[in-house]
Amino acid sequence: MRIANLLSAVGVRGLLIVLAVLAVSLAPVAGCNRGSDQEQALEEQKQKNEELQKQLDKQKKEEAQRKKKEEEAQQKELEQQVKDLQEKVEKQEKEQDQASGASGDSSEGAIENASTSPSQAPEGVVVVSSDFNTAAASAEESEVINAAIEYYQYAEIGDYDTTYNLLSYEDQSYYTRDEWIASNTALDSAAGEFVVTDAYPDDIGLGVPTYAVTLTIYAPDGSSFNRTTYFVNEGGYWAHYLNDEEVNMFDDALY
Repeated sequence: MRIANLLSAVGVRGLLIVLAVLAVSLAPVAGCNRGSDQEQALEEQKQKNEELQKQLDKQKKEEAQRKKKEEEAQQKELEQQVKDLQEKVEKQEKEQDQASGASGDSSEGAIENASTSPSQAPEGVVVVSSDFNTAAASAEESEVINAAIEYYQYAEIGDYDTTYNLLSYEDQSYYTRDEWIASNTALDSAAGEFVVTDAYPDDIGLGVPTYAVTLTIYAPDGSSFNRTTYFVNEGGYWAHYLNDEEVNMFDDALY
């Protein structure tokens, strides 16, 4: 009854005024709530951005470290190749000095171990088959045969580090030193005995003087087989160039 009297006394207009005042007083509260939500959302987005930036920085750092390691490995490999080349040149110069000091210009007797038969050759001494006429060999043929003898003598004693130095540039680029040593160790290359049977020029499309060198390889079980490999002239010395069969054999030993 009192409320009715009050409404009657105040009137409708007064009631509207009261409601308007209440609406105005509540509006800032709603605005504050919206502002708080926006600030929280911005803060969360900021944190996400910071996390993403940290991840990006970490990835950049890891990538830079990886590239640095690759560059260091490439530089190390290049330095090793230069070292190997210097050793080859020095070795060739030494051999040339020794050859120049030998008496006579005839190719007769120039081939190493020419007077030793395969049956008499001790471990680590590679000889030429008696079927090959060493006296008729040209100076170049003698050089190639001696290069082959040297290479396989190191193979017979298991000095795979030195045989790597005597490989062609192409084969050294294909195999690392560690891979070469590992594959020869797995194949036990030192167990075989090698006899050179012939050497002759053979153009296999390498663009450099190339000789085919034929071998007879005697296995520990008494069996034997023949192989034709190659030696190529690289700056005045004859380097061992692996044929496809040999590459497949060493690859299989690695993988």
